[in-house]
Amino acid sequence: MHRYFTTLGVLLITCATSLAEMQTVTPREDLEVVLSNPDMGWILYENYPLDPRPDGSSTMLNLPETSFDGCDHVAVMFAWSDVEKSEGRYDWSKVDKAWDHWTARGKSIQLRMSTEPLFGWSRLRPAGGLGIPEWLLAGIPEEQKQLRKDEQGNFGWHVDARNALYRERLKVFLTETRAHLTGPRRPTLVDLRGFGRWGEWHTGFQYPTVEDRREALAILLDLWTEVFNDQMLALSYSYDPDGPAALNGGPKNRYDPAFTANYQEFLHYSAFDLALLKPNITLRRDGVGGAVSSNERKLSKQVYQELHRAPQVSEFVGSYAKTRQGGPDHLSWAVDDALSLHPNYINLLGYGSKDAFSFMRDRPDLVARGMRGMGYRIVPLKIKLPKVIRAGEAFAMDIQWTNRAAGRALRDFRMKVRLVDKNSNILAETDAGSVPTSRWLQNEKHITRGRIIFPDIKGSGTAALQISLFDAATGKAINLPLVPTAGKGFHVISNVEVEQ
Repeated sequence: MHRYFTTLGVLLITCATSLAEMQTVTPREDLEVVLSNPDMGWILYENYPLDPRPDGSSTMLNLPETSFDGCDHVAVMFAWSDVEKSEGRYDWSKVDKAWDHWTARGKSIQLRMSTEPLFGWSRLRPAGGLGIPEWLLAGIPEEQKQLRKDEQGNFGWHVDARNALYRERLKVFLTETRAHLTGPRRPTLVDLRGFGRWGEWHTGFQYPTVEDRREALAILLDLWTEVFNDQMLALSYSYDPDGPAALNGGPKNRYDPAFTANYQEFLHYSAFDLALLKPNITLRRDGVGGAVSSNERKLSKQVYQELHRAPQVSEFVGSYAKTRQGGPDHLSWAVDDALSLHPNYINLLGYGSKDAFSFMRDRPDLVARGMRGMGYRIVPLKIKLPKVIRAGEAFAMDIQWTNRAAGRALRDFRMKVRLVDKNSNILAETDAGSVPTSRWLQNEKHITRGRIIFPDIKGSGTAALQISLFDAATGKAINLPLVPTAGKGFHVISNVEVEQ
């Protein structure tokens, strides 16, 4: 079903509409082109702030000369304990070094900061990613902190979020983080890693009752969203092994509604229902390609379709080296599974360093497939416009659009329309108004109807009418999968006759 919008409210719409004969044009779509646009794309992981070993997991130390062309985003990971070594004394030097390394290579930066243990580096000396700082842990009563270990011997301390000292110091740290990461170091997305192992909202402090647990999680949600009130926070919606096993039931490779009868309990147990009341919380799923249950798939769909919340993030459950052991079909399925959760961003298979580089080198087809499928891919399918355009006379232009990709635009873009003669001279150009791109879900069709006027046209005769979408916040053009292109984000739509 088409949705109709009257969006292109443009200059001087009270002028008489041209009675000239209309034409309907089908722009030429390029189905294979890979587009680079804001707020979408592959993510490379950088662990330098918590693991500065020359032979460790830092991408910038392992591959200092590699720019990872084709990947536009880097997520910098560290824990609270890696920055606030002693009370009130913050060391941002490693975070800033990683940030500057990748921004110098043209990357946008996301923040994977966790206030909970990251486990993988707890046994190093010195340990990294411990989460709550040791100086603060020492001041928490024994009954309000718990040590948990995994099967590899990694460990992490978790505390009861209702502890007054913990809440006080957490807010101070989050506020300090927000103050430091501003201006040129403002991240494009911040992970809400405030509970559980890896900050994935599971296997954290074990509360005596579900209601105690919800009380604590509500405190964390309030603190994070209050401090980062002008920033989108990505909350992991991974299942919690501490909860009822039935909440994670069913197949892990597809959606089966038979296993969502307990969906409300699933939301209640991990306070996802409370999280969704916060307008600046979106979702990330750590575990695609083999671990996503039907309840989780239903949540992702609800957030995408009903709440219009974005950007969502998909993270693979395994490395590239491990995933490819399943064969090429399994690799392809893993990418498709990531796309099924409506992401704007997907982490590179391999996460970071040499394994992620191998994925990009070995499987450029899957890298391109992911780029074509994630985020937004705005296409004008049909355009109805006059054959003759006159200076100072408003004309109608109806456009049928679709979004080919699985995610969504974060903002409404604006459209420019211009006339260009055969010598590439611009005869006229106008801002044609806002287009509701942020509301467009995958494969829906939408029609925008508006009136456009060129008050002055510098010439007459045959001219090419061209259109462009652009982001008003940055002034940058939005790439469309159309040919031919005409420079500065413009695409040729049709020839028209211009009259004075």
